[in-house]
Amino acid sequence: MINKVSIVIRCLNENKNLNILLPTLYNQTIKDFEIVFVDSGSEDGTLETISNYMSTNDNIFLYHIGKDEFTFGKSLNIGFTHSKGEIIISLSAHCFPKDNYWLKNIIEPFTDKNIGIVYGCQSPHPKTMHSEASVQKKWFSGESKIISEVFLNNGNAAYRKELWEEYKFDEKLTGLEDIDIGKKSKSNHWEIFYCSEADVEHLHKENYKTISNRYRREAEALKIINKNNKYDSKVIRNTFFYCFKGFLRGLIYDIKTSKDSPQPSKDIISILRYRFSQYLGTYRGYKNNMSKNKMTDLYFYPPKI
Repeated sequence: MINKVSIVIRCLNENKNLNILLPTLYNQTIKDFEIVFVDSGSEDGTLETISNYMSTNDNIFLYHIGKDEFTFGKSLNIGFTHSKGEIIISLSAHCFPKDNYWLKNIIEPFTDKNIGIVYGCQSPHPKTMHSEASVQKKWFSGESKIISEVFLNNGNAAYRKELWEEYKFDEKLTGLEDIDIGKKSKSNHWEIFYCSEADVEHLHKENYKTISNRYRREAEALKIINKNNKYDSKVIRNTFFYCFKGFLRGLIYDIKTSKDSPQPSKDIISILRYRFSQYLGTYRGYKNNMSKNKMTDLYFYPPKI
């Protein structure tokens, strides 16, 4: 029996999205939960929206993290530290539950005491670029099951608090703090469960520069996470070859699957730009390092779209 659930939401200028997300949370069939916000400097009305909800709901809490100390892992650690639930969910402010059973479905697998992490499906939003939708469909498909490989995504993932207390999120990584904690926990005694029924609609509102930066910071993080991995060492030594191969493979797949698009010519241009941005970012991430200040501005506080 799970006594309490916490939902941790990191946010930076998410006002429009919160006005969509919060009603879906309060419409869930399970009502015994708290929402813990960790804001990293919003200026678009996000804080006012949260304050308005706090005035009428006693299960919402707000914490802050400054620009100089922000990383994805550190902001989550702040939220998890202040969470009272024995199950803690990491939910992106731009991930919207698709039905009223999302919360029930994502916590249900924890009846198996060997399961320490559950991650749910992420379906592409109608405004999502074709190539981004392809990536989402690749990683979030199939039936619900305990997975053998290490994968999860903190856009829509739930953790036992005792697992988090054992490992915590790496605060130095520029991304993929979810993969890192999943790898550490699975190499010990915890199982990771994929729940296709805990589905959210994920809206990635990005331009090609921020797409490139996202893959760049993830490649930098992956170098650290997989520093003793032989395959990853080969990628680092032959980065251009692996990135070019990935670019061509993604390009061909996306063009094939876009043939039924109402605007195929527009889609092909978008596909070319997306896949080029993706693998340019990956290449730079594997090849380069940068100062903490430059990293913060580029990765965590990009110009507004």
